[in-house]
Amino acid sequence: MEERITLYLCPHCFEMRDTNTECHGQRMLVFHPGRAGAANRRPLANQFGAYVSRAPRWYLEARRLIPAWSPFPGNLS
Repeated sequence: MEERITLYLCPHCFEMRDTNTECHGQRMLVFHPGRAGAANRRPLANQFGAYVSRAPRWYLEARRLIPAWSPFPGNLS
């Protein structure tokens, strides 16, 4: 099984850390950026392929601007 990358981001200054600490008086956002080439690293596009946002999907999910999405894991057995 592939290890999941977890990082923490300050929504104010965009400082990134590997531990969930306080920054600007509040907890940092947790996000999972995925491996290089992962779908959540690409900008969000609509059904016609036009970009809706230039922000990567992991950032929009971390800010709770869109619901978190995870693909069906396939064979669970």
